[in-house]
Amino acid sequence: MSQGSQWNMLKDALRGAIEALPGYRVTHALFTTYAFEPEFFETAILPLLLPDGGAGLSLHSVVRRLQLESLLRASPIAIDVYFDARVVVPGCPFLPYGMLPVRLAHEFHGKLILLRLEDERGKACCVLGAGSANLTKAGWWENLEAWHFTAPFDPARPPAGLLPGIQTLLAFLAGQARTGAATDFFSVSFASARPRGREEGEALLGVFTPGGDTFLDWIGLHADEADTRLELISPYFAEGGHAALVDELLDATGSPGVDLWLPEDPWQAGGPAVLMDEAAYLSLSEIDRLRWCRMADAQLAAARHKDQTPRFLHAKLIRKPGSFCFMGSVNFSNKAFHSNFEAGFLFPDAGEAWLAPRQPGPLRFLKPSDQALHPDVDESLPALWASFNWQTRVLKVGPFTIPAERAHRNANLRIIDAQGADSGLCIKLPGSLQLERDGPLQRDLQTNPWIRLAFPGEPPRTTLAWVQQEALEYRPPPVDLKPDAWRILEMWRSLAEGEAGSGPMDPGALEVLLKRRSERGEASLAGEPEQDLFEEMATAHGSFYLLRRRLQAEQAQGNPDRCEYYLSAPRPDALTSLLACIEHPGDERPVEPIAAWVMLQWIIQICRDHRKLDSATALGKRAEGMLAALLAREPLSALDPRFLDWAGRMFLCPPGKERLVARHFPSGEAQQP
Repeated sequence: MSQGSQWNMLKDALRGAIEALPGYRVTHALFTTYAFEPEFFETAILPLLLPDGGAGLSLHSVVRRLQLESLLRASPIAIDVYFDARVVVPGCPFLPYGMLPVRLAHEFHGKLILLRLEDERGKACCVLGAGSANLTKAGWWENLEAWHFTAPFDPARPPAGLLPGIQTLLAFLAGQARTGAATDFFSVSFASARPRGREEGEALLGVFTPGGDTFLDWIGLHADEADTRLELISPYFAEGGHAALVDELLDATGSPGVDLWLPEDPWQAGGPAVLMDEAAYLSLSEIDRLRWCRMADAQLAAARHKDQTPRFLHAKLIRKPGSFCFMGSVNFSNKAFHSNFEAGFLFPDAGEAWLAPRQPGPLRFLKPSDQALHPDVDESLPALWASFNWQTRVLKVGPFTIPAERAHRNANLRIIDAQGADSGLCIKLPGSLQLERDGPLQRDLQTNPWIRLAFPGEPPRTTLAWVQQEALEYRPPPVDLKPDAWRILEMWRSLAEGEAGSGPMDPGALEVLLKRRSERGEASLAGEPEQDLFEEMATAHGSFYLLRRRLQAEQAQGNPDRCEYYLSAPRPDALTSLLACIEHPGDERPVEPIAAWVMLQWIIQICRDHRKLDSATALGKRAEGMLAALLAREPLSALDPRFLDWAGRMFLCPPGKERLVARHFPSGEAQQP
């Protein structure tokens, strides 16, 4: 489990597995997850599959996805992502890959990554990973998770402990309504694979599917007879039947009792809270062979520092100390043990106990929030597929199989928009519909990867169809990709850790002082710009400072590609694009001369930071020439030099180091050097 940066743990593990194969590139990738966030997946995880791990990409989300689209067209990777169809997906895919929802009676919950890599001679290797992290920001950035990647292996001769699980996975996915190109390729590849001999200490992959071997069946085959208490860490619990669940687990593992970690969060605003339903806690507490425990290791049990971010422990571990440890997606619940799609690794274990008994006092309970699910979906209706082509604007919808009810086979379905209102459009199964250019449904598809369809009846019943988007190169570009100078600055501010628009300093105080200066009626210099310009520059100040600091960090880490990107790439958030906006401003929001002066000064400073790069030298000379021309003409040529000196002290320094914020210049006053 990660105690430091969750992102660094998972990123380094995945990159380490790929970099163990120098000269290889990823050709196929298969992901399974419960919850899925396309934007996070595309901006944070997919770049890790590139040969350089995404080091040369923009830090800005939209531009980064645009670059990836171009790279994947030049050097395609077949990518399939399977996720639970019930879970709400925030955002919409930007890149060409298979987005494949799975609709089960219970949960599609396993988290797996299967990669195929190939060198220039066509020699192939695979890497397999499994654990507890969903393809979400919470899973890879925020939670405490457990994950394992195998060493690279030959897909024709995979480890004996992996092949049965891989084949179970691929057979299960092949039985779903729709598969992707990566899945089909892996299915053919592993169908003829022959396992190599089992090595001592090798991990076993378990994949558990509805109707197949359950987790309890599988763990029972691999557990030994050691008379050792079982240790269990789970963030989610069964809603009932706890005594029977404990008995089943102990019978399968041959253990005399179970030590169960109590998921207590000491950092809740209302005081420490146990993150589970109180009824489940009381029911489990009545079981004689179960005892509540804490982490025995002082470092793991220690409370975080007050300034650290609270993190939810999402890892799932079942362990018999000195015998085995199972790590994967399996929670301590009836669904996970018997009905869900789940997966994980079983490792030999030679360690001591991780948990120690605890005597809980008075407790406060706070059940963790469940994943958001789509409401009002009738799962008895036929499963539907849908696709939308951005070039032809044709939406197609049809059933995966012939519906059992004759009335559903050629039903005329109404399309419900993202706001839940009737769009006024109908489509007959199976059928197609050309959408109006820039119409409301086409705009919805830029942000929603699904449509809601209502079958006829009283009352009408609705279902979801996930829309596979095609011809993405014809998709209308976001406003972010056509920025003016000010929008570019906003992009840089979004590089800060936090919400978009945050920065390393709060410009509010500076803006207030400037406003008060105006309200007091202090004398202004002849030619001084309007007040709102100062407020804009106070905001721009933080943007430039943040970009400069980030590029200095990239330079110190030996990453010239990232610096080169911001100096010379023909992309919307690069310095060269800002220079073009200053030189040839658009009609909507021209760059005022004082604002241009400040921007050019910052560009020159950043270019000097990277003077060893030819692109920085060229860009800096261009900016210096533009600055000289700007100073030579009105209105800057008519300004009192003291004003530009003051502006430099204000807007060309680190935030918090501004000097003479409320400075004004009565007639005849001399500016001190």
